[in-house]
Amino acid sequence: MKSESQHIYEWLENSWEGPMWHGTHLEKVLSGIKWQKAFQKPGAGSHNIYELVMHMTCWRKFVLEHLKGNITYKVGLNSEIDWPTKYESTEAAWKSALADLQKNQKELLKAFKGFKDEQLDELVPGKKFNWYVFIHGLIHHDIYHSAQISILKK
Repeated sequence: MKSESQHIYEWLENSWEGPMWHGTHLEKVLSGIKWQKAFQKPGAGSHNIYELVMHMTCWRKFVLEHLKGNITYKVGLNSEIDWPTKYESTEAAWKSALADLQKNQKELLKAFKGFKDEQLDELVPGKKFNWYVFIHGLIHHDIYHSAQISILKK
């Protein structure tokens, strides 16, 4: 029988590369997006696909740093690192964003591998929530923004 941590690991893995019960996994959602499309704004005040990918990477890095024990790592809400506004709309920038997200996925899986069920109930150091909520929150965050990207991709 699999442990809860093993189930969460698989969910983190499957949300990236499938299969997912709800539909398309993130890797597939991001596949085939041309760099020009990634930078198109659907309307004033809206985020484009590139910004969503950077935002996802930002919060995934936040979780990763905490998994690695770096409890001093912070992200300011609505900061330039959270929601970038100063960037070049280039093919190179788009490819770099995708590569960073993919690299982060591999690092997250590596950092979470071997996580014990007992640890899930422990508070994340310096936070008022436990690891169970933290990791589940990351997965839900990815799925939410993956759906947004799917809509923008059309």
